[in-house]
Amino acid sequence: MSGGSPERSTSVLAALAVAFFWAVEGIDVNAPQVERVAILLGAIGLGAAALRGARNTAGLTVYLAVLVAVSERLRREPLENGSDVLRATTESLGIVASGGNPYSAVLQTTIPVGSPFVYPPGELAWYALPQWLVGDISRVDTWAGVLIVCALGLAGLKVGFAAVALPATLYASWGVAGFRAVDGSNDVSASALVVFACVALAFASGGEDARLGGVTTGGRAGRLAFVLSAVLFGWAIAFKQFSLLVLPPVVRHLATNGADWRRYLAIALGTTAAFVLPFFVRDPGAFIGTQIALLTFHEEIWGTNLLHTLAQFGDVDMLLPLFMAAELFGTAALVWLVATRWSAPTLGAAVLVGAGIVLVPLLLAKWTTQPYYAYVGAIVACGLAFLGTRTGRPRIDPE
Repeated sequence: MSGGSPERSTSVLAALAVAFFWAVEGIDVNAPQVERVAILLGAIGLGAAALRGARNTAGLTVYLAVLVAVSERLRREPLENGSDVLRATTESLGIVASGGNPYSAVLQTTIPVGSPFVYPPGELAWYALPQWLVGDISRVDTWAGVLIVCALGLAGLKVGFAAVALPATLYASWGVAGFRAVDGSNDVSASALVVFACVALAFASGGEDARLGGVTTGGRAGRLAFVLSAVLFGWAIAFKQFSLLVLPPVVRHLATNGADWRRYLAIALGTTAAFVLPFFVRDPGAFIGTQIALLTFHEEIWGTNLLHTLAQFGDVDMLLPLFMAAELFGTAALVWLVATRWSAPTLGAAVLVGAGIVLVPLLLAKWTTQPYYAYVGAIVACGLAFLGTRTGRPRIDPE
């Protein structure tokens, strides 16, 4: 293995063990799938090579993770009568194409009919090209899940393949992420944009520079990666509102490491505004109403949250105002503390804290579906990959 450190060897071996476990569980004993048998054999072979100290096993493990991601997702057929999100997105894209406004329309494909379209316009932009090219967006999240693993693997070129091998394999083999990539929800795609933004930001980091006392960006390519990351983050916020909670710790990391955080924040929020403003200006009331509906539309207590857990032991209706206040004010207070007081040592730590902030409203809400946690899971994997990565101030390289 390159580097040969015990920590890196352990990480790679753990990733190979995850791939091995996944293959053993996923192989159909009555008709063994060729690629899954190949993954099984590959995990065994690479494990033996890693134990001998062979070089490049970390990089090959990342390739194996991509193959796991492909097999886990493409072997699944899109779920019929699953979530109504992609059906509503398809209908909304048709409304936009005909000159209408999906935020004031009565949607016919939602359950129940007439439910609001609660996603910002960045969601429509993400699915617009596939819808136009092939007339079907049911597989977009399938490939988004694969691309998340590919993006983490690509980051290995910057931060080392040993750093990304285990997070990439964990996410690739996660059955929840695989299922939620075909169930008609959009959370895998939403998380993909955050992961892409963080990967780009990792490439914006150059190396240690004693003259500047910290990490620097790598010349023109680094500056372009910095801007690209901000644009992608802005798109992520314009796709799903959760991403707005991940941004503050990332910006705090930039600020505490001497990077141009104001520029990053301005580009990110400017990108979000570019998506939102055309629809907001067209009908401010309708747009704001649908965004607020994200918090108020579901009236029942249901899902993976504390209220639904407590409801098994008695009536929790009296607790609803308390939990709502804790969800709103507690999340806001946590964001403020992180954005103003936390040291934010590495990019990975910032991303993990962002994922933790998202979990607060999910656990305190009265309605929390599993795809929301699939969204968080991709961000957790991304954070683990970048635990040793810092992004610092730009450097003007000699021409």
